[in-house]
Amino acid sequence: MARSRVSSPISLVSEVFDQPKSPATRPCDSDSDLSDLGDGDEFAYEYEGEPPHCIIRILPTKDQWADFPAILAFARRIGAEADGCFKLILPDELRHDAPVKPARTLTSNGYKVTQIRKNRFWRVSTIPCEGVFNEADDGEGFTGSTTEAMNKLKTLFRKSSGRKFRNTRYRPDVPAWTAQQRHLAGVPETSPIHPLKGDLLDQTKVIVPGIHTPYVYESAAHFGAMFQIHAEDYRLLSLNHLYKGRKIWIVTPCTTISAVEAALGRGDSACSQFMRHRAEFIFPEKLTQLGIDHRVVDQRPGETMVILPDAYHEGFSTGYTLAEAKNYADDGWDKALYAPCEEACSWATAIPAGHMAFLEAGEERIDLRAAYELERKEYLDGEQLKRPLEGDDDNAEEQGSPEKRARVEADGVDVE
Repeated sequence: MARSRVSSPISLVSEVFDQPKSPATRPCDSDSDLSDLGDGDEFAYEYEGEPPHCIIRILPTKDQWADFPAILAFARRIGAEADGCFKLILPDELRHDAPVKPARTLTSNGYKVTQIRKNRFWRVSTIPCEGVFNEADDGEGFTGSTTEAMNKLKTLFRKSSGRKFRNTRYRPDVPAWTAQQRHLAGVPETSPIHPLKGDLLDQTKVIVPGIHTPYVYESAAHFGAMFQIHAEDYRLLSLNHLYKGRKIWIVTPCTTISAVEAALGRGDSACSQFMRHRAEFIFPEKLTQLGIDHRVVDQRPGETMVILPDAYHEGFSTGYTLAEAKNYADDGWDKALYAPCEEACSWATAIPAGHMAFLEAGEERIDLRAAYELERKEYLDGEQLKRPLEGDDDNAEEQGSPEKRARVEADGVDVE
């Protein structure tokens, strides 16, 4: 796969900073050369975007890619926590062709949005329905700037307020931990983000699909498939690798989580995971009005977005996209600082705290993937995936997979 260049300005720097620099002081308008440090503990990197949306973009070699703890430590040292995220560029040697995916009509999620008058946020509901997934339908794709993409999404929200989006479709949580699953999902047999060196999730009592192992996320060719604002479960990192298409991300610095949650209204809720219950999308202008620092990031194929713990994030696809995501726990992971969802909330997709406890001597690890695969197979054996390709029908019967029903009932949206 050829390396894709982003359309926003990319500025190159040639020094390593002893102290992290704030976005306002970063040399995003510099014309100096790309850093190439040659040292096993250092990495070639550059800055992407214009202030205040300037973020770090690291270009590891094939050998360096295998040492994610070193990459993470380097990113933090040069100031990634001030952004809540950074990018990794997959080396050419690790890029593999994806299997050809035929066009198919598949069970997926549609969307309905409603503006909340109290705070002017947008409530997002997912609606199980069918959609046509065909990369060829996207043509050349959306070529506008991130500002133009945001404006297009606003227009879509306003025109569709209170009604289901006619064509926008999204397939979340597609299992991708076996070779067969990966082939069916349309991604290379080898994952660039799993397994990763130093992942403390390998030591927990339970293997949770999508947390410990990858999920694939696919959006149909129509603009606007989104995921709502949220922070990761259990203060984990997340890695999101994009194979095809283009995604726009909005990320808040992980160092400002208390201010972010106060501005979003945590005081109105007794639950620490209040934003997961609310399922909302907030445009950058509103974040600015609330005094919430944020970065707008343009992700292209071959790029991995790394979201740091406590960084709230949301985003959307500008057309057909195919991506893979999983979580990661580094050596500084402290789940004791995470307050899980209250039991009284009855949130069906909440992960019990006991699942994330470390294995003790003599304990046998519990793997939830087998139960997940059985339930999903029973569902996918149904006739809804065997019908011939057909056009979108806005009045089609709404239905959903077992793993999504709980989220729909909670008026939720899928997260990455």
